[in-house]
Amino acid sequence: MRSIPSPDDAFIGAASRNGEQRATIPTYYDHPMLKWPDWDWNVVTYLFLGGIMGGLGLIQMLARPELESERKLKRTVRVTSFVLAAANPAVLVTHLGRPERFLNMLRIMKFKSPMSLGTWGLVFYSGAAGANVIRELAVGGTLPRWMRFFAPGLMTPVQALLGAFTAGYTGVLLSSTANPFWGSGKRHIPAMSVCSGLASACALSSLLCTLEGNTEPLQRLERLEMVAGAAELFILTDFERRHPDYTKPFFKGKRGEKLRTYTMAAGTLGPIALNVLGSMFNLPKPVDALRVTAASILTLAGGYVLRESLIAAGKASARDPQAAFRQPK
Repeated sequence: MRSIPSPDDAFIGAASRNGEQRATIPTYYDHPMLKWPDWDWNVVTYLFLGGIMGGLGLIQMLARPELESERKLKRTVRVTSFVLAAANPAVLVTHLGRPERFLNMLRIMKFKSPMSLGTWGLVFYSGAAGANVIRELAVGGTLPRWMRFFAPGLMTPVQALLGAFTAGYTGVLLSSTANPFWGSGKRHIPAMSVCSGLASACALSSLLCTLEGNTEPLQRLERLEMVAGAAELFILTDFERRHPDYTKPFFKGKRGEKLRTYTMAAGTLGPIALNVLGSMFNLPKPVDALRVTAASILTLAGGYVLRESLIAAGKASARDPQAAFRQPK
């Protein structure tokens, strides 16, 4: 009859199994102490779209209204941000299961809960984005001009501020947990979420401008995307350097190889190289449109893989029976 190890034996790892000495790191009877998140594609998509929404809020503020091409860019960005803000709650509901669960999250506001603040941030951002779309339609003549007063000029920085909050909240939501991997990234995951969201927003804006034939703002968008991408790459590298033990599920194995291939190489360095190529050479319009499209798709794919890798690494960290006893300080 197999004997059940005592709590002391389980804690100090003194008991042996099949003649082999167990690890000296304490475990909870070799079972995971933490419950891993039951998150799938819908949560990954929710975090990904939230980052893009936040980046679009910043871009619409940086567009210069004195230039016709950037006025078109601002209009496109505002409409796109509103569409994403309207679609993102529906993506979250597919995870929650029933729409009323999302509405129940709005009954109160918990200032100590990132989930509660993030939900309200999404609602406020949607309101600001909707008001700015009404203003664009009123100025353009689609709606009566008097309706532009529903969205005064102050709403532009308000949407940008809420956008920065929304992009960062997706990282804070993960890092403010007991999950060892996510907890070790309190200073890195929110920052890389903002940088990745801004880079993806620039890529989406560049793609939409190319489809519209509005190519003049492309150079500024690509420069901003390169800065955001380089910052994201630096944060990822520093994250691995500072927390080598906690980040193994993220940077090692097949998951780490996928992250380095699709996010760091193809999703960051590749678009930077293509954007530098476009700034150095005056390419023919069809070739340049193909270059912008390729760079934008690579950036967007890399941003999605980054969120997917964050979720998958968090699950792996929670499944590790020893990880909970190595909580970061």
